[in-house]
Amino acid sequence: MPTSPETKLGNPDAVATDVKASKRALVAGAIGNFVEWYDFVLYGASAPILARVFFSNDDPHAALLATFATFGIAFVARPFGAVILGNLGDRIGRRNVLAGVVLTMSVGTALIAALPTYAQIGLIAPLLLLVIRIVQGFTAGGEFGGSAAFIVEYAPPGKRGQYGSWQTATVGLGSATATAVVLVFTAVLPQEQLDSWGWRIPFMVAFPLGVVGLIMRMKLEDTPDYQRVKDLQQEFEVKPAVPVLEAIRHHGRMVLLGAAIVTGGTVSTYVFHNYIPAFLNTDLSIDLDVALGGNLIGLVVYSAATLLWGRLSDTYGRKPFIIGGSVALLVLIYPIVLIDQIGTLPAIALGQSLFGICAAAIMGLVPTLLAEFFPTTVRMSGLSIAYTLANALFGGTAPFVVLWLVGLTGNPLVVVYYCGAAMLFTLVGAFVIRETFDKPLREV
Repeated sequence: MPTSPETKLGNPDAVATDVKASKRALVAGAIGNFVEWYDFVLYGASAPILARVFFSNDDPHAALLATFATFGIAFVARPFGAVILGNLGDRIGRRNVLAGVVLTMSVGTALIAALPTYAQIGLIAPLLLLVIRIVQGFTAGGEFGGSAAFIVEYAPPGKRGQYGSWQTATVGLGSATATAVVLVFTAVLPQEQLDSWGWRIPFMVAFPLGVVGLIMRMKLEDTPDYQRVKDLQQEFEVKPAVPVLEAIRHHGRMVLLGAAIVTGGTVSTYVFHNYIPAFLNTDLSIDLDVALGGNLIGLVVYSAATLLWGRLSDTYGRKPFIIGGSVALLVLIYPIVLIDQIGTLPAIALGQSLFGICAAAIMGLVPTLLAEFFPTTVRMSGLSIAYTLANALFGGTAPFVVLWLVGLTGNPLVVVYYCGAAMLFTLVGAFVIRETFDKPLREV
């Protein structure tokens, strides 16, 4: 019987994996992702400083609230980036989109370094900052899904969890580097010099880092899975559908389940890695270098733990670790917050490290799990939408919402209830999905 185009497209032969090409793709994807998230998280790490520089100093709590509101606004733009850039990545290839994304993010971050302050131009300063953050949010909407699809599609058989975990690990390492850079400047410079010019230098570093990420990504070809599907579409003259519409129309359930699983992890990570250090400094008067130092140690532990859980998930499955991490956080969030509020460097480091080990069991597996939810033709679109939907609605707004609730109630432990409620979404989603670690990566 002759083979129809539908049969070949629906059930393609396994694509042979070039191990060297897989490792090059992993390095390029990881470095680009590191740069992207250094750029994006630098704002959150610098929040207490930016609150003084870009907003009125009459009320420090209100200034920090405005800073986190600007942080959250960037996440509103992420779904638009996910839809547009995810659709482009499925139509023209992951590599070109990812190269453009890392360069745009780096240029935007460098532009923040050139902005005049509130003292110089008043309200125009935070408005310009807001515009740049919106552009950054748009590009970040395409980064995670594109990079995850790229790395997982290049992964050798039986190593998708291990490869995909580098996606989250480099998010953590990029965040840790941003935190470390800010920590160095806050420790070395007096506050007057830090607020005058020192805060700009970490943002300037973004541009050369972005050039490195661009060069690394442009040296690679698109994934064998993606190229093969495109070749088959041309061979049988199959007109490609609009990927983002196909993802929503035919895989909408998996988009929603993916978003649910991401919700608990993204809310808790943004709260603990962005809100907690700023809260300790602004509300509890703990030195910023102490708060950032403890958070830095926690981020390094988080990054290392993602690699461990990712590797183990290739043997034992994705669901057990996601469920286990969610239950652990539900139990430990309250004591972790109490440990952080002790306010010493060892205490903050311990609290943030405990959090990182638990959260990594969720977020370390998210890139691979979401990539396994969708076929090649819509993978970047579906993955990007699921991830950014959770981030836009819950993750990116979490520091602002928690800070607002603390101000409203006067209870700093409100963070426990908020993170706990978000974790229930992850648990429900993890129980509903089927196991994916032992199944071939679907291609259409």
